[in-house]
Amino acid sequence: MHSFQSVFNEDAFPSIVKQHQTQITQELAALNRELRADHLFLGVRSNKQIKVLVTADSDSVLDGLSYSLAGSPCEQVMNGEACCVDRDIQKKFPRDEALKHFSTQAYLGAGIFNENDENIGILVALFTTPQPNVSELLYAFTIQAKLFAAHFQKYYLAQRTHHQLALLEAVSDISNTGASEYYPATNQLYWSEQTYRIHRITKGDPITPERAMSFYCENSRKQIERNFYLLLNEGQAYNEEFQIIDNDGQKKWVRTSGKVELDINRKPKRLYGALEDITELKKTIAISDERAARIQNILNSINDAVISIDKDGIIRHCNAVASRIFGFSQDELVSQPVEILMPEPYATNHKKYMVHYEKTGNAKIMGVGRQLPAIRKDGSVFQMELSLSESFDMGEKRYVGVIRDISERLEAQDTIYNLAYTDSVTHLRNSQWFQKEFQDLLLRAAMRNEYVHALLLDMDNMAQINTRLGYSNGNKALQVIAEKLLFTIGHDYELYKFTSDSFIVLSKRTFKKQDLHYFEPALIENALLNPRHFEIELEGVRWPLSASLGSAIFDPQSQNFERVISVLELAVKRAKASAPFGVCHVSGDGIEEFDRYVAIKDKLKPAIENDELSIVLQPQVNEFGTLTSFEALVRWHSPELGWVSPSDFIPIAEESHAICDVGNVVLEKSLRALSMFIKKGIDASIAINISARQIILPDFSTSLLAKVNQYAIPPQMLMLELTETALVLDIALVKQTMVKLARFGFRFSVDDFGTGYSSLAYLKELPISELKIDKYFVDDICEAQSGKASQIVDAIIEMSKALNVTCIAEGVETPAQVDYLVAKGCKRFQGYYYSKPLPVTHWLDHTFATFPTCHKVASKLL
Repeated sequence: MHSFQSVFNEDAFPSIVKQHQTQITQELAALNRELRADHLFLGVRSNKQIKVLVTADSDSVLDGLSYSLAGSPCEQVMNGEACCVDRDIQKKFPRDEALKHFSTQAYLGAGIFNENDENIGILVALFTTPQPNVSELLYAFTIQAKLFAAHFQKYYLAQRTHHQLALLEAVSDISNTGASEYYPATNQLYWSEQTYRIHRITKGDPITPERAMSFYCENSRKQIERNFYLLLNEGQAYNEEFQIIDNDGQKKWVRTSGKVELDINRKPKRLYGALEDITELKKTIAISDERAARIQNILNSINDAVISIDKDGIIRHCNAVASRIFGFSQDELVSQPVEILMPEPYATNHKKYMVHYEKTGNAKIMGVGRQLPAIRKDGSVFQMELSLSESFDMGEKRYVGVIRDISERLEAQDTIYNLAYTDSVTHLRNSQWFQKEFQDLLLRAAMRNEYVHALLLDMDNMAQINTRLGYSNGNKALQVIAEKLLFTIGHDYELYKFTSDSFIVLSKRTFKKQDLHYFEPALIENALLNPRHFEIELEGVRWPLSASLGSAIFDPQSQNFERVISVLELAVKRAKASAPFGVCHVSGDGIEEFDRYVAIKDKLKPAIENDELSIVLQPQVNEFGTLTSFEALVRWHSPELGWVSPSDFIPIAEESHAICDVGNVVLEKSLRALSMFIKKGIDASIAINISARQIILPDFSTSLLAKVNQYAIPPQMLMLELTETALVLDIALVKQTMVKLARFGFRFSVDDFGTGYSSLAYLKELPISELKIDKYFVDDICEAQSGKASQIVDAIIEMSKALNVTCIAEGVETPAQVDYLVAKGCKRFQGYYYSKPLPVTHWLDHTFATFPTCHKVASKLL
């Protein structure tokens, strides 16, 4: 007996092909009329070889050929990947002797997969001449391979079903079907041996009609009783299937039949019938039905519609997907011309193509996947992808159309494009699209030796809007600003959304170096920074927003995309110093400045590691000219860059954790200086600047305490200066650190007071010992038109009195400034009037006992 699997495999495949060789040969020949291959064949895997089973030409020299998979393109196909090579295939697969033998130049190969997705065989087309368009045939060729696979599965199931039916017939012939006889006159019931066996009762046990019917399940018992009654009283024969429960409690399906034999008086003499156990048959039918339903469900659940039409273009079969896609029922589609699924003029053209193909065999639409419109029952038109192939069914030519609704795919592509290249808030093209277009522009400009103009506009105060009014209002503000900017830039520039609150403006035009004046950078810069663009009404309130602008003209031959962006970002930082509406246009000097910026950034970390940083001390004196303390200021002398100003490298350090490393260097060197001061008997504290990043480090307090203990420095001799920015960064965390350190005696100063955003509500709660008036205000207090500078200085001094903290003024340079500050009640001073910052060795060598109490005399000595 043969054992069958649910799907065909490598063992069954050759026999299927052999049984249907004539039909398969016709189908291959039909396919080859489109391909025009020199050799077209189906093969099966046999160990590590491919054995040719059937070819397009029954007289082909390929018949019965076997060749090695190793080193051949078929090896790739059998690993699950369709393959096409348009020329020189022998160079790509030098080990394939079959290719050499048949002088093959081009190749097409697709796998034959069964329903378990196992690659059983292969469909191969060989060409002895190059085929430049062979890749265009690969999709249709793969579809044809799938159709062959579907045919083979169909043949296999038909063969299996036929075998099962034959098997059942043979079983029926050799099995003994149970029989029964009932004699109404004596009420006697007789069962054959097989009937006892079916009921699992010992042969010879007494049996009655009532007991016989008790084996039937409840849902069958009434019907069998009715059948018996009608047979006995009306002579009505029956032949039906029921479920019984045998004597062992097992459910079974049986087919029972009953007939009546009458006596001479037309009365029932004998009732007889057959009883057949059809349980296994029921299981077999159920499995077959299940498998058939599964196959049908697969066809109905795939995304592709499959429609079969005859040579006249009449639909003969369609799956449920076709019905769902086109809106017709299957009954409405079958027997209709396929053109009802196509809008004009495609319907008419398709009919002409089919007539032309029937006459000439020259296919323009066969085996080629094409995108074209389709029409639904309701008249709506959508885009479909259609692939037609020719086949034979029962010797009749058929065309199979595989149709895919690609309207969702096209819509998804549009959605993906918008997500990838469009800003969701302003609907402007985003930074990715800008990068793509800008790089193309740079390339074109470089080839023509022309320059490009780009601008980066960054909002100054969006964080305040987001915090106060929420991000939805912030987004609304950006939308309005984007619309105004779009209107402003005109046709010569493009606008892109760059980051969350910045825009890139790019000139569409490029110019030679001698024509750079045509860019008119000042004109577009002024237009973009017009304050009217940034007056936004939100929730009934007008908000005057602002922005800063970085602008540069670039030579693309010496710049790349990343460098351009870095230059613009640096220009924006420079512009922020003049905010609101600051602008910084980078020229050639600006590029050099950027190069220095990059050099400083690159060399800062090695400078820290190589101990290139040092400190200088600037004295702080009281109103009597007596030195009370120093401020430690960091200096950097680079072997490559020379002296680097703190105003250059400190902002760069603040961009990263490097500022914490700089702070640690200053702290370490200041503690060493204090240690030497103590040993020499110098009673002067040192103030050091603590950055916002440094003070919020989790281990800042622990590290600071460890260092002062290491150098045996009393904490009160160290004044920690914090800017207002550091205070507002994370007030809760900063306050916690300050309170903790104040318990150990550390003192705190608020540096550059009046330039930040301090709140009196938390200033009075912090352990502050000192307020420092910024040089920015001190410079103007004695000028003829000092204006608000004097008022701010007066207010800070009065605030220090109210908070009961020391007030110190920095940047003091003239006697008039000293006199003004003393008169207003300022107690301590620092500036070039007394001394410039000097190295630690200078102050160690100085004899402080010689300092007079008069600040004018002291300044001469210092």
